[in-house]
Amino acid sequence: MKLLATDYDGTLKYAKHIMPEDLQAIQDWKKAGNLFVLCTGRSMESIEAQAKQYDLPVDYYITNNGGMVFDREGHELLSYYLDIVTAVDIIYAAKQEEGVASVVINDGVHRHKMTIDESITDRRYPEMQSDMSVDDLINTQKIAQIVISMSEQNLAVTLAENINMFFGEIVVAYANNFVVDVVPKGVSKATGLEFIVEYTNTNEEDVYTIGDSYNDIPLMTYGYHGACMEMADEAVKENANVFYESVGSMIHTILK
Repeated sequence: MKLLATDYDGTLKYAKHIMPEDLQAIQDWKKAGNLFVLCTGRSMESIEAQAKQYDLPVDYYITNNGGMVFDREGHELLSYYLDIVTAVDIIYAAKQEEGVASVVINDGVHRHKMTIDESITDRRYPEMQSDMSVDDLINTQKIAQIVISMSEQNLAVTLAENINMFFGEIVVAYANNFVVDVVPKGVSKATGLEFIVEYTNTNEEDVYTIGDSYNDIPLMTYGYHGACMEMADEAVKENANVFYESVGSMIHTILK
């Protein structure tokens, strides 16, 4: 039995829709008796809706960049949460930075949005309505992840570096295209995958991974078969062993 763990946005879904040939390849992967894992920075609420929309045969979900793990029925298997005081400090600090469109907090399953600058196009959550105020934030009981939407990718990289510099003893920030994902220190897509590998008793040499962005680097460097999308930034591609134009082409290569 083999296990494929793929990032979602920019990897499996790199266009407006998942390509039919990629969906068919995933079905072939499952028919061969293998495990299929979605590994994302999204909340469970968000990625589960995507899985249902495309009828994806997901065995396990790694969400919040490794902060949460769920099985196919949505049962929570693993969870980590941010220190509330630190989370609030990071959000207040981020509000002062250039190019911040919105801040979305994730309680582990659901998301809540706070609009910061209406004049900036929110590239990550353009259709999501703002439903949180500063007072709501202070009274929040659980925050599993903070997602800060930026106007430009380079600003996301800079903000992630600054958060890691000033709050790095408690959290880790990942630049993820136009957003910055903030999770508890020690959490990554690789730690979520490691839990599933142990949980399913899968041999590490039978684990295959693929991603496209900076938050996927821990995923791509896990184990022996880390891959990257060909369209990714060169700095990201440096961390992979092989490159593919799609998840489908990767699956076909493995199954040969």
